[in-house]
Amino acid sequence: MNPSFETVLQKQLDESLLFTPCLGINVTIHNEKYGFWTGSSGFLEPKTRTPMPIDGQFYIYSITKTFTAVCLLQMVQKGKLSLDDVIAHWLPNLPFPPSVTIRRLLNHTSGVPNYSSLAAYMPAVEESPSFPWSYNKFLELTCQGKLDFEPGSSWNYSNTGYMLLLKLIETITEDTFFNTLKKQIFQPLELQKTYVAQNIDKETLVPGFCRYLNPTRLLENVILKYHPGWCATGVVVSTTNDIVQFYENIFSGNLLYSEQLKEMRQYVSIGQNTSPFFQKPCYGLGLMIDPESVHGKKFGHGGDGPGYNTWVMHLPNFQGRKLTMAVFCNTSMGSHPFNLINDLLYILSNV
Repeated sequence: MNPSFETVLQKQLDESLLFTPCLGINVTIHNEKYGFWTGSSGFLEPKTRTPMPIDGQFYIYSITKTFTAVCLLQMVQKGKLSLDDVIAHWLPNLPFPPSVTIRRLLNHTSGVPNYSSLAAYMPAVEESPSFPWSYNKFLELTCQGKLDFEPGSSWNYSNTGYMLLLKLIETITEDTFFNTLKKQIFQPLELQKTYVAQNIDKETLVPGFCRYLNPTRLLENVILKYHPGWCATGVVVSTTNDIVQFYENIFSGNLLYSEQLKEMRQYVSIGQNTSPFFQKPCYGLGLMIDPESVHGKKFGHGGDGPGYNTWVMHLPNFQGRKLTMAVFCNTSMGSHPFNLINDLLYILSNV
């Protein structure tokens, strides 16, 4: 990317962060016309105000769902399963009707209750952040046969559904989620700083700050005490640069055949719009989709959890060219930094 253009982007990032409730931030942008740019702003931690490094590693939280979906669609390509398979066929102890299919788990139309919406979930995380519930405990609280709605009749975000999809992947491959994503995605794409988290971090990640894992609600770095097992969906560690490369490879057809990519992009309306960033919020298979955004079709995903807030999006036709952007914050914010993203898009649209 042109150095003068990089300077303009960096100046805008620094200014926009002043109005964003975040300590530090990493951004990677790939503009098909101008190339790659990776920048950072803010601080690694508040006491010494060490500048935020470029290309730090973060829990990406629910962006992991895109990896899960790609992994399963690759299995569809190999004839190992069908999207319309009944999940209880593969996980026979689940007391769900045949209408709960893999596709409906992927696009959140299954009706399976969401474990992170349980009244007991966040108090349990706060009380014992280093000791997550077991898989059986998650099952006991969410998968006893009662669904939130008739499958296919509505939409509701369900982390539990993606927990079941993780178990499905491990059942089919007879291997761990960690190893399967490594073999099918991380290694082929040479994503050197991406892996599935399995244990409490040993100072590999950038510090991540939030207030809600202690009773006094004081800001703290929670990464050294928070166990990623509380994300029963599985949680990937990555960088903005690796995630931009991952998304670019999805939409360039390097990971999925055209038929499976078409399936991934088929969307259902989520039936609500609480953000001006979305004109028509929809969901595909492991993808948040806005088919009517001001920049044309928008594909991506967000992630939010203790210590971090993350966002990635791919615009196939941003002023006639492809654009992919990832934004990772080292602070739990409660919402994604959409105003900051819009500021950067404004700069990009006026070069």
